[in-house]
Amino acid sequence: MYIHTRMGASISISLVALLGVSACLPVTERVGAQPVEVGEPPTTVSGSAHSGRLIPGFDITSEVRTDTTPFVVGGTFIGSAFPRDGRSQLSFYGFDASGTDWRVDTNPSCVGTVPTQVGGEAAIVILDSDARRNGPGGVSATVATAFSAADGVPLWGPTEVPGPSPGTGLIFANTPKALTNERTPTTLLDAASGAVVDEPAGTALYEHHGTALEGTAENFSAIDSGSSETLWTSAQLSPGPFGVGREAAARFEGSYGPSTGSLVVLEWADPAGADTTVAVIHDLRTGAPLGRVDGTPSGMAAVDDATQTVLLTSQRADGTYTITAARPRKGILWTSESDSPAQVSTTGAGMA
Repeated sequence: MYIHTRMGASISISLVALLGVSACLPVTERVGAQPVEVGEPPTTVSGSAHSGRLIPGFDITSEVRTDTTPFVVGGTFIGSAFPRDGRSQLSFYGFDASGTDWRVDTNPSCVGTVPTQVGGEAAIVILDSDARRNGPGGVSATVATAFSAADGVPLWGPTEVPGPSPGTGLIFANTPKALTNERTPTTLLDAASGAVVDEPAGTALYEHHGTALEGTAENFSAIDSGSSETLWTSAQLSPGPFGVGREAAARFEGSYGPSTGSLVVLEWADPAGADTTVAVIHDLRTGAPLGRVDGTPSGMAAVDDATQTVLLTSQRADGTYTITAARPRKGILWTSESDSPAQVSTTGAGMA
């Protein structure tokens, strides 16, 4: 149950409902997630028995029952509910402190969502497939459709993609069914239009809000996904004044996971064989060095789309932990030290 409260804050209570669902549903010719009427479930009215559990001074405005922990896109919380109570679809709900604003349905074999921006507007890309027609294991087409996070209105799509996103932006791949040494081909979509983007610099490695990193770990370029214009290349980068020699080379490891927003963390090492590397934060759009991360990656990064602030957790050589907050064009905003393992679980609206 997700509880909305007044006073500009919210409190969530986890509802665990890991249900097995079938991909064999009634035949539907059209493939693509669809906006539908919100309906009654899973929304309830205000004034429930949860009132006594809240911090004094907070009032419940509405409740939304979801089977997944909600995440924030723009100013909207998004959560999903598995099929039940007469619903055969997987339903995504967009809501805020005023209640539930929209619902988008897809089949229960849906393979994920990707937050993005379409023309500066916060959006969520929801996948769908033709598993309803073909039965379990019979997916022959997967499509991506972008919806406004504010009101659920379709913004582009459906666009056919080979499979799910590995969590690196609008990059999609057909997940191998067995171990293989071959690199899985990917499809990169333009955030503004949903069109498939040519990959002139090689395989797409990472994408965020219309800027993509392509190539290999050692040789990569940043491109504008709308125009395919090359913004910078790894050969043009400088580590800045962060303790790296002039002969050092940059490497993209994706060490902090997918949630590094409009920043990219590169590992700089001396090609002569230095024992240590230096992690430097770069602006994804310009390649400019913004600061150094102290230690090695520890856990996933988190990004607050409201402020574009990225939080990175690292472990230092002495066993302590550092949380680093950085922002494009601004650099490092602050750091916080901890003697015990620290991890950022959720960010949104300028808070973490």
